[in-house]
Amino acid sequence: MRITITAKHVKVTDKMKEYAEAKLERLERYFNRIHSIQVILNQDGLDHVCEINVHTDTHNHLSAVVHHQEDMHAAVDLCIDKAVRQLGKLKGKLKGHKGADKRKKLVRDVRRLTQRVRKESTYEEAKNE
Repeated sequence: MRITITAKHVKVTDKMKEYAEAKLERLERYFNRIHSIQVILNQDGLDHVCEINVHTDTHNHLSAVVHHQEDMHAAVDLCIDKAVRQLGKLKGKLKGHKGADKRKKLVRDVRRLTQRVRKESTYEEAKNE
């Protein structure tokens, strides 16, 4: 996972970069197929703006933007929480819960067919004797 942090109209300290990277590494717990993350920290007047762009191996692109007046750390935290929710939704869509009933039915059908084959083979054996 590649993390890129960019700052616009504001000077970002090393401590802030380390804080953001530590928080961003948590995203792999929620979705392990992340290819790269781009973070853009910006100051627009009094607003501190954090934008996170997540690129995944499944060719999906997620974007989370948060404006916060108080602190850049709070903007980063809120933006990461937003990205976690989006990754959870993406993981749920990729998992596909709708096929579980079909798989259960397929297993039942296969069991019935194998039981029939066994019964037919015993009938044929009895017939040949």
